[in-house]
Order: sequence, then structure tokens, then C-alpha cells
Amino acid sequence: MTTFTRVGDSGALAGAATNITIEELGFFSLTAVRTGSGSLKLINWSTGGPGPVTRDSDSDGQAGAVSAIAVTRNRNLTVTAVRDGSGDLLLISWDDGIGAGPIARLKDTHGKAGAASIVTIVPGPSKTAADLVTAVRAGNGSLKLISWSLDNATGTMTRLGDSGDQAGAVSLIAVSVPTPNVVLTAVRAGNGNLKLISWGVSEDGHSISRLGDSGDQAGAVSEIALAGVVTAVRAGNGSLKLISWRISSDGTQIQRLHDSGSQAGEATCICISRFGDARFVTAVRAGNGSLKLISWDIDPTSGTIHRTGDSDDKAGAVSEVALAVPGGNNITTAVRAGNGTLKLITWRMEG
Repeated sequence: MTTFTRVGDSGALAGAATNITIEELGFFSLTAVRTGSGSLKLINWSTGGPGPVTRDSDSDGQAGAVSAIAVTRNRNLTVTAVRDGSGDLLLISWDDGIGAGPIARLKDTHGKAGAASIVTIVPGPSKTAADLVTAVRAGNGSLKLISWSLDNATGTMTRLGDSGDQAGAVSLIAVSVPTPNVVLTAVRAGNGNLKLISWGVSEDGHSISRLGDSGDQAGAVSEIALAGVVTAVRAGNGSLKLISWRISSDGTQIQRLHDSGSQAGEATCICISRFGDARFVTAVRAGNGSLKLISWDIDPTSGTIHRTGDSDDKAGAVSEVALAVPGGNNITTAVRAGNGTLKLITWRMEG
């Protein structure tokens, strides 16, 4: 049986926030949020200790209005992907000040990408020249992937290529890089159903090709999260469901293996992260409105899914949830608390 112990939280150290994202930096965490005034703000936190979470530094007024946020890290730089005030996709590179140092804005991609209403970003596949890949809902409502190079000395980002019109309308997007040469998107397709699509990125990063998809192997969803080849969704009945998948080595075949059935109840604000080789953690807003963490064991060969424990009633009401797993037995959640403010909570998972 897995247990979750609440270790500490950030108390009242942050104000109103929405579009909450978190990036784990070992003993530190970085949140990127939309503030009460509508602008992007990055905040550094010390989250690795046994006591309260402390706020170390922030980006202050270095970024403007945003309405969507995603964040990733590539080697020594953090990159935020946002929907800016004009409705376009904008990438911004940052010296994130890991270890309580100052956060400095470096470069951005202004004018290099068009309209986007959903924004996601991941590091590019390791066997390609693409350092970053964004997967967005473009201005025409369709899914588009864009590959980027990142100069880690200067923060300069160069657009390499995109997927063009190889995918149709989507209303939700999650993305992962499950192998060194494949990018995987999990989307809510035009018919409202979950669909996984695999993509190959050329060695030079300039070409993105659709390899395969999951067809009609999954039904209706209203939320999607993705870790590796495991999707965590809000199913048609409103409950949390995990589904394990297998992707062929060339990325052309996607096979549904197993799902979690009725092992979880109603959930929104769904996040999922890998915790070791066979364990995954979901963080959700449960049916009663409170934050709940659930641990799952997923057999890497068969894909069978077993719920092993949860955090019970150790956290209060939330309306947004983000999740980070730094390693060891540590977990950090960043939430929009009941009063509308950003709060970080650290956890220890055992068993």
C-alpha cells in the first residue's frame, strides 16, 4: 500500500494565479503562471527540504499578457511557450536562476509563429537536431507541431520545420517524447474522442512526419494528460481513467493495452507523471473539489494498471493542479487554492 505524507507548503507567499505550470529543478521548483493582472510570471521555490516551501526569486515584470502557458527545460535553460496578448504562439527562453538566483529573460520568437489557442512544449527527440517541439491548436483549429533549435549559450531559438496540414481539428492536446526519435500527441479529436498520433522528426529537425495513430481505440474524453505512453483522461462519465499503450519501434503502430476501469472516481484538473520504471502518480481535483494524489503500478510489458494508494483528505479545495516529480520519494504539486492564489505543496510517497 502506498502512502502520501504532506511535508510542507508555501502558505501565503504568492498571489492570484491561473494557467499554473511547474518545472522540477531537483531541490528547487519553478512555477510559470498567469498573474492576477494577466501577465506571465516565473517564480523560483525551494522545495527539497523537510519544512515549509520558501519563495526565492521571480521574473517580476519581464513578460507581458498571456492566456495560455507551457514550460520545459532543455539542458541549462527554461523555455516558456505562451499564447501572447495578440493570440500568437510565443516562446521565451530564460536563465531560470536555479538555486535561488535571479531569473533573467533572454530571447523570444516574436513573429516566428502564428495564432495558437492551445499550447504545449517538450524537449525534442534526442536523436534529432530539434531541441524543442511545440504542439499547438493553430488558428484554423487544427493540430500543428513545430520544431525549434535552442542555442544554450544565448537562448536564441530558431524555427526549423512544422507538420503542416497533416492533422485535423483538435480541442485538447498533450504531448510526450516516448522514444529518442518519436513525438507522441494525445488529442481530443473533432468527434470528441481520444486519439494518439505519433510523429517522426528528421535528423536535422526540419521535417515532421505523421507516422501513425490510434484510430478508434478510445472513446469520448473531456480532459487529457500524458506521461510516456500512458494517458490519464476524464472519461465520458466524468471519472479518471488511465490507459496504457504500446508504440512500435518505428512509431507506425499504436496499440491500446489496458485501462484502469472503475478504480478512480470523478476527477477534473488531471495531471500525470512517471515515478520510476513502473509507477505513475496522478494529481487531480476530486469530486469533492479537493486535491488528491493517486499512485498506480503499470506493468511495462503487459500494461496492466493497479491503483496502489492515495493522499486521502490531506489537501483542501483547488481549481487548478500542476504536478512535478523530482526523484526519490518526493512530489511537488502547484495548485490554485480555494482563495484563488498559487500554493505549492510538497509530499513524500512511501510504499
